[in-house]
This record gives sequence, C-alpha cells and structure tokens, in this order.
Amino acid sequence: MAYNTVPFHGKVCRVEKNNVAMDYAEGWSLSVTLDMADSSRSGQDWKEALPGQAGWSGSFSGKFVAGNTEQKAFFDNLVAATPGVKLTDVKFLLDVSTNAFTGNIFITGFQIAPSLTEVVKFTCNFQGDGALTLTLAA
Repeated sequence: MAYNTVPFHGKVCRVEKNNVAMDYAEGWSLSVTLDMADSSRSGQDWKEALPGQAGWSGSFSGKFVAGNTEQKAFFDNLVAATPGVKLTDVKFLLDVSTNAFTGNIFITGFQIAPSLTEVVKFTCNFQGDGALTLTLAA
C-alpha cells in the first residue's frame, strides 16, 4: 500500500463530529502515552521498565459559535444535566479525505476566552477511552 508521501498541512486538519467537520476550528492536538513500571533491581547500573497501559488525550480549539451544531454538541456533552456521555463519532482529520485519528472520547473541560481585541475563542479538552486508531487512505 502507498500512503502520503508529503507532509500533511495543518490548514486542512479539522475535528469532525457525526461525519460533519466542525466550523470555525483553529486546531487540535493529541497526546498518546504509555505507562511504564520500574522493574529495576539492586546491583544494576541501568534502570529497567515494563510497559503498562497506553492512553491518549488532547484538546481542540476554535472561534466560539454556539449556533454551530458540532460545536454545540461538544459543549452540551459537558454542560448537560448528565455530563460524561462517551462520544463515539469524533474524528481528528489530517486532511479532507479519510486520513484521520479516531477513537471514543469523553469531554473533560472547556474554556471560553473573551477578549476586547479578538473574537471569542474556546478550547475543549478530552480524554480518550480505549484505543486510538490512525486511518490512512491507501
């Protein structure tokens, strides 16, 4: 299989919910980590470790437009009377094609930042639930 042979450009990376790209996005970030347990013992000069569980989290940001259906769905997920509903329809697009990271998320927080000199912006934080998948168009 042949995959992309040049880097993706950030200007086309967007967050998609329910197969619709969220409008007014400014960017997203993902952080994937692997827990490591120290398995060192006496007499060693170098530490040893055993791999544990992997996890992921991140954030996305944009210009706040509460009338945008996809934005509102993220805010409602946390502000609703029963927050903490797992979102299973979110993609972190690398381009306008099928190149994307996908996985289930929980919205863990969001910040709204009004300013006298700029439009109102938001940042939404999330925690991944289960595996993160990278899908690349062949």
